[in-house]
Amino acid sequence: MRHLISALCIGISAFALAQTTSPEQLLQSANRMNEAASQAEDMLESDMALADSISTDSISMDSIVFEPVIIRELPEILESLPDTMPEPLFNPIIGPWVFSGYRAHKDRNFDELINGPEVDINKLKSASWAEKPYTPRWLHDALTQARISGDYMYSLMVYFPHNIEYTYWDLPVPPRLPEDDVTLATYIRNLNLPEVAVSDALLPEFEQKKKHWLHKFNTGLQFSQAYISKNWYQGGNDYLQLLYNFYWDVQLNPTYHPNQMFQSTVNYKFGINSIEKNAVGRRYSISEDNFQYNVKYGFKAFKKWFYTLTGQFKTQFFQNYKTNTDIRSASFLSPADLNLGLGMTYSYANQKKTFNLTASIAPLSYNLKVCIDEKIDPTQFNIKAGHKTNNEFGSSGEVNMTWQATSNISMRTRLFAFTDYDYFQGNVETTWDFAINKFLSTQIYINMRYDSSSDPEICKWHHWMMKEILSFGLSYTFSTK
Repeated sequence: MRHLISALCIGISAFALAQTTSPEQLLQSANRMNEAASQAEDMLESDMALADSISTDSISMDSIVFEPVIIRELPEILESLPDTMPEPLFNPIIGPWVFSGYRAHKDRNFDELINGPEVDINKLKSASWAEKPYTPRWLHDALTQARISGDYMYSLMVYFPHNIEYTYWDLPVPPRLPEDDVTLATYIRNLNLPEVAVSDALLPEFEQKKKHWLHKFNTGLQFSQAYISKNWYQGGNDYLQLLYNFYWDVQLNPTYHPNQMFQSTVNYKFGINSIEKNAVGRRYSISEDNFQYNVKYGFKAFKKWFYTLTGQFKTQFFQNYKTNTDIRSASFLSPADLNLGLGMTYSYANQKKTFNLTASIAPLSYNLKVCIDEKIDPTQFNIKAGHKTNNEFGSSGEVNMTWQATSNISMRTRLFAFTDYDYFQGNVETTWDFAINKFLSTQIYINMRYDSSSDPEICKWHHWMMKEILSFGLSYTFSTK
């Protein structure tokens, strides 16, 4: 048994070599280990010779003397250990041997283990700076320890393969602690709250009120004002400008009525501004007076297409005159447009309901133009002289789009076109609304119009017309959409 302990001590000493930091000390320890190994072999041979010379038949139980076993305390054992013995936390030689794989192996002496392969000094001096290897001292010592330990353990496994207990690829899977459950349900369960009867937690049944009609309402009053003294060096006139707008849209809820479509929109804009007293004595002018009503009703055809009947009516309420003249240019029902169309409508809305698009085309369309004021020339509205109405049959198209760009920026636009294949009329209205808060906003309104019956010689725009209004003021919006 003492010889087995001696061999085991040799292995422990070999592992302790890896813990030294000085190559000289490591070489001295290796020499001492070789001497101890030689002594252990001699002792083993003598014991084997003694065992062969003894005959078990000549031994009797009476001649055997049993000596009492002396059990020493742990402090006594620790004090008997030499001061130079290392204290590793884990010794891979004592522990279970784990074979990690085959590799090229050769017996190397301790000088080669400690110093590594020989380096040609002359070749190293002639190399460039980038080619010169540099290894810090701490890294060199760590690599040396790892190389000695690895080579020694592999040598033991090669010469004593029967002592290998495991292979790396057959190691059992180590147990793992269950992951902590940090869910809200576990937290509430750990609170140990009192149990509640399920019957007491039920909410009373009630019928949810359905919203069959969706509304969107907006009204605002924007204004601008300027005062200029009579002696202002650049000159100018005082003025006050007001712009009022009203918008109300009612739509059938598609959630409860997916096979029907109904939409009704009322829109009115009125703008007035003060001017210097002109030649005819007027001190104001009307910049905007537009009343418009649109209605649409239909049944679903397939997917997002509907068979629809569309209607539109446009007019103004107040009399307006051309600049510095008594020539009346517009009044109530002069002009007025009524359009009815039969066709199909495509409807689309994104999932967030921030973008809505409807596009209608009516191959069968009727358009009525009215001018009842005798002081207004009806020919400028494509109505024959001496007549108050004009009936037109053709085709029409309409596109409506609303977009909620952000929480305080929205845009709506409408395009309408009609033709009787001889006369063409188109109108595009776009409104950008920049809400500052619930009651203040800035609005940009752009209206482009094309009328083939207009006089192309009046200005360079020819048949095109444009109106743009930038305003700031009070605003209020209400929506159930």
